[in-house]
Parts: sequence; C-alpha cells; structure tokens
Amino acid sequence: MGQAKPSASGIPAGRPCALGRLHPAVALGFFAAAIAMTILVQGPLFSAVALGAAAALYRSLRGRGAWRLIAAMAPLMALLTLVNPLFNTAGDTVLLTWLGHPYTLEALAAGLQTAAMFAAVLLWFASFNRVLTADKLTYLFGGAAPALSLVLTMTLRLVPTYQRKAAQIATARAGVGKAPRGNGLRAGLRHGTQLLSALGTWATEGAVTTADSMASRGYGCGPRTRYGRYPMGRGEGAVAVALVVLGTAALAAILAGGASAQFFPQVALAPLTPLRALGLVALAGFLGLPALLDAWEEVAWRCSTSRI
Repeated sequence: MGQAKPSASGIPAGRPCALGRLHPAVALGFFAAAIAMTILVQGPLFSAVALGAAAALYRSLRGRGAWRLIAAMAPLMALLTLVNPLFNTAGDTVLLTWLGHPYTLEALAAGLQTAAMFAAVLLWFASFNRVLTADKLTYLFGGAAPALSLVLTMTLRLVPTYQRKAAQIATARAGVGKAPRGNGLRAGLRHGTQLLSALGTWATEGAVTTADSMASRGYGCGPRTRYGRYPMGRGEGAVAVALVVLGTAALAAILAGGASAQFFPQVALAPLTPLRALGLVALAGFLGLPALLDAWEEVAWRCSTSRI
C-alpha cells in the first residue's frame, strides 16, 4: 500500500481536519457561535482575534490555496473602511470635508470595525462550506426536515457545480464554432447571455431530475432519513468539551461587558481589565482551537516524515 501524499498544508490528502472529525452537530454549533460572536462583539481587539482565527482556520483547511481569498479581504476591508465616513458623518474629530460633509476619524474607526467583522464572517462561511459537507447536513436535518436538508445540500453545491458546467458549456460552444467573436462589449454580452441561458436550462432540468430521483428512493418517507454515521471518539469528545468550556467563558465575559467599545462621539476603548483579558483569552482559545489542533498535527506529521 502506497504512502498517502501530503496536501498543500502538509497533512496527508484525504485526512479530515480537527473540526471535520467532530460530530456534525458540534461543528455546526461551533460555526454558529463563532459567527454570532463575530457579529455581536464590537471591541477592536475581539474583532482582530475573530478575523485572525477565521483566517487561520481557512488556511488550515485550504493550505496555500487559501491565501487568494485571504488576500482579497484586504482591499475589501480598505474599501469598506474608507466608504463608511461618506455615509456616517458622526464624530468630533474631522479629518476633512467631502462635498460639504465631515469625514471623521470616529466614522473611519467604526468602518474598520465593520470591515473586520464582515471579512471574518465571510471566512467563517468559507470554512463552513468545506467542513459541513452535503452528507453531514443531510445527516443533521434529513430526519427532522428532509425538504430543508435537500434544499441546503443543493444550494451548497451550486457555485462549484455551476462553475464547472459553465466551463464545459463554453468549451463545447467553442468546439462547434460559437466562441465569442472579437473582444468588444457587445460580443461579450451576447456570449454571456447565451451561456447563462444554457446554464439555467441545465440547472432547471437537474433540479427536477434530482427531486424526482430522491422521491422515487423514498427520501423523507421514513421517520429518520440518514445516509451516514458519525460516531465521536474520546479525542473528539475532549475537543468538543474544550470548545464548550471556552465558548461559555467567552460568552459570559462578553455578556458582562468585557468586549464593549465606543466610537461616537469619540473613540473610547475600555482599559484591559481582568474581565476583558479573560474574555479575550477565552475567545481566542475558542475560535482558534480548531486551527491550533490542525497546526499541531501538521508539525507532528512533518516531524514524523523527517525521520523516514
């Protein structure tokens, strides 16, 4: 039997990440809590921790291929930060005047906070799409809501499936001499419209075929419709318990005011009290534990292969 090839992150290909080895319900709870905390917490330090943890988890899942999306977050954050003072003119520190409206430092800081939150949420959802695959969502919701489970499964696979099919349609059109002629806007729009029409027809037919196929197989007719088993071992149980403890501590500190911050009329950051420090450490531990476990496994894998 041949040795498993390492992936881009150094861990053998096909080996699930630490979060992917957990029970799907635990993974779903982690992402729900992570996204909720990222949205609700307004402290700059807490938002920076959430953004760093989301980027680290996505990097551990995608390897070097993750840097493209992570790098794309930088101009997006810059755009959201710079645009926010154009619509929000609150704040006492006026940096300049734009079309008669003040461009304030406080609105700029609030825009940076919002941009960090938005980027972190996007990265959380990108990791969610890779960890909670279609079979896991079917396992979780197939019994209670089979129709919802089927809709979620089909929705999650739309983007990659449509990308592959669009490339196939474009190649087929080029093979029969229907490639876009010229580089003008009119030719590009005509080609794109025809491609979108063919893609929409294929998607509609595929949805009807999938629905008929699932109905003929009795999907949703029984009391519980599941197509997989996800037992939890001792190691995975210990990770789940650690996530619950760290998440509870972080939530308690946040609800007690440990992550509060004020941007208007002036930026006022609360001092780093023991409560804030506890909440920051607990949040960092909760959000960063999956990526930390993957990094530890990667180091262990590299050390083991270096001895061969």
